[in-house]
Amino acid sequence: MAKRKALFMICLLAVAFGLTALVAVLAEREEKSEGLLCVTSFYPVQLLAESVAEGAEGVTVRNLTESHSGCIHDYTLTTRDMRLLSEAELFLINGGEMELFLEKAAAEYKDLEIVDTSKGYDFLEGVEHSHDHGAEEEAHSAESCTDPTHNHEDEHLAESCTDPTHDHEEDVAICTDPTHDHEEGDHEEDAHAGHSDAVNAHIWMDIDGYLLQLSRVEEAFVAADPAQAELYRANAEECRKELTKLKEEYAAAREALSGKETVVFHEGFVYLLNMLGIESVHCLAMDSDTQIAAGEAAEIMEECKRHNIAVLFAEADYVQAVEDTFAKELSGKVIALDPVTGGSGTGVSYYCEIMRHNLDCIKQAYGVR
Repeated sequence: MAKRKALFMICLLAVAFGLTALVAVLAEREEKSEGLLCVTSFYPVQLLAESVAEGAEGVTVRNLTESHSGCIHDYTLTTRDMRLLSEAELFLINGGEMELFLEKAAAEYKDLEIVDTSKGYDFLEGVEHSHDHGAEEEAHSAESCTDPTHNHEDEHLAESCTDPTHDHEEDVAICTDPTHDHEEGDHEEDAHAGHSDAVNAHIWMDIDGYLLQLSRVEEAFVAADPAQAELYRANAEECRKELTKLKEEYAAAREALSGKETVVFHEGFVYLLNMLGIESVHCLAMDSDTQIAAGEAAEIMEECKRHNIAVLFAEADYVQAVEDTFAKELSGKVIALDPVTGGSGTGVSYYCEIMRHNLDCIKQAYGVR
């Protein structure tokens, strides 16, 4: 009898604990359902969403590709990503065909509000992203951006950019192979050996482009959560002021830099340098898989000699590779710039910090104070 009574009490306690756990789970789900989960496709959009939604009650901003540092041209969705999207009410993307995985997400979650933050932007032409591990004879085909009407005579200085106070380990992007392990190897097989972008989607490197994206993010939050519209608009206005000030700083430097020419190794730098009037006569989009083929190298070398180019721009992780290939023969310098595709900071203020550092590096490279 005593054993039966003890067993009964154990069963009763187990049921009680089970019910308590169930209530907690249901409460958590109810709490989540009452809030707004906004998912961003990658880092530059995340910075905007964080700033616009700052202080908003019940709003959570999550970055879909937070474990992926760099560009997301060939990113494939993981099972974890799909679970996150299934819980989201708002999905903010960069657009410009940056998110090649978007078709799958849109087909899977038809009720998910997907906002293209670059809608209406006049993109530049894109270049090919190749992932050829093979022989040199298969050259990477990169589009050249040329303007034969310009006449520039010996206007380039070859000074290096040094800033010991800036830590590149955290905030310099690495455009990587998306086959890294996400959750027990749950990446899809990458069907692309390379892809050719019709447009250059890196518009956040153009401050006007980023201002457009800011407006799209602002309107998305207002539409999704009108009760806090006043807060979203006030936050967006503060961001607009910060970005406008940054734009003025770039405009002030343009007079001394306009008319120069260069070669870049990241598509985003084309937009960045355009703001300063610096023409990118050749762009090779590099990532961790890029091997500069002999034909491509010869073409870039010829461009540099023809345009008297002594300053090249690349991501920090690829500076050494570019220097080894070009700089010694050209007696030039390779300057590290940050494409703002990853980092430890948050919000638009962090974006402005990185972009100011980029401006300082460019000015120093050309001997401009």
